Amino acid sequence: MVLLAVGAGTAWFVARGGSATGSGGGKEWSVPLANADSMDFTQGLAFASWLGDSTVIRVQRDGVLAYDLASGKRAWGTPSPGEQLCGATPDLASGKGAVAYGSGQLCDHLAGIDTATGKITWKIKIPAEKSRLANLLITPRIMSAGDMAVVYANRVLSGYRLSDGGKRWTFQFPDGCHVKDVNAAAARVALLLECFVRGDSGVVLVLDPKTGKAGWQYKMGDLRLMSTMLSADPLIVNQENGDKNTVTVLDDGGRKVSEFTTGKVDMLAMNKVAFVDGMFEQRRYAVHGDRLYLATFPENVPGAGRSGNAILALDIKTGRQVWQSSGTTPGMLTPVRADEHGLLALEAGDRRVLPPRLVRLDAATGKAEEVAELPQEYGTDGEDARVFERNGVVVIVPWTPVAVKHAVIYVDTGER
Repeated sequence: MVLLAVGAGTAWFVARGGSATGSGGGKEWSVPLANADSMDFTQGLAFASWLGDSTVIRVQRDGVLAYDLASGKRAWGTPSPGEQLCGATPDLASGKGAVAYGSGQLCDHLAGIDTATGKITWKIKIPAEKSRLANLLITPRIMSAGDMAVVYANRVLSGYRLSDGGKRWTFQFPDGCHVKDVNAAAARVALLLECFVRGDSGVVLVLDPKTGKAGWQYKMGDLRLMSTMLSADPLIVNQENGDKNTVTVLDDGGRKVSEFTTGKVDMLAMNKVAFVDGMFEQRRYAVHGDRLYLATFPENVPGAGRSGNAILALDIKTGRQVWQSSGTTPGMLTPVRADEHGLLALEAGDRRVLPPRLVRLDAATGKAEEVAELPQEYGTDGEDARVFERNGVVVIVPWTPVAVKHAVIYVDTGER
């Protein structure tokens, strides 16, 4: 079997324009995950999830699928232009996104997609690294930077316009430096470099996402093995050191705002599966203003048959921990978004006795308040998922198919 090759029964009839898969309609509907019980976890991997004005869109290996929010029916389905899809921009810009595609061994093309219609608007070739292992797919790291797609693949970093696929820039790395990690936002592309020849060791370097022109840099010193550019805006670097994490926060001018140490926090990627390497990793954190929200490493909940974590609220100006909260009941908390009121999160339940809940953690105290209870059947589907909330509507799109039964979940909680 060729890894990730599109097989019968896994394409959800995309190429043949099959019937709507959503069911229920109205206040609640869901889309079953094809081959949910398969041990090939690459089959149900989501490369991205996008929420439009009237649709929720899932990017997976065989194509891009859009579902009408009001009914759950298939709005459109666009099959992969090549053998399979292998990446996507995390976010949309004015209804436009980009997807990567190629073969089972080489992910070497990028295509633009108009999410109002599902139409592929352009196609280009991009640098790619061919896998040396039969069962490993090496994908490009694709990041969203406003109306640009920033792509890092085969040690090449470039910026492409989402409007027409035009390449605006390719960055020439400083001699003796290689990429430790990279992240992007509308304001900047943020590189974490290791430079051995120049003697700088760890360096943070920022680029203009529209031109690729280098801006300021900040010398970090020696980097830990597990070092990540957690956020590009605000700029936050995280370094793991055993059971501790060192967080460095820089301002827009490249000056250090703070540096502080936390306990062991969860930096595992929610969208990681075996045999797929290179994707832009989605982690369990949120940031708003001066507040950074991190999740503690999950632990077993005694006698419950499920895992649980807690949320840490940290003041990024001082490094002070403001509070720690485990939600309304012990379980896994997945951040939805942060705002001036605090953190909105999905509290995953289990499939037996504890329904999942939408909860809000108060910005000042961390006190957890239940916003809405979701149906029991959706159990743990929200543990590793992209979760959207809009006007009381909760949309859950799991990243990986591990212990998941649904590809898309829609619940109108009635809360406004």
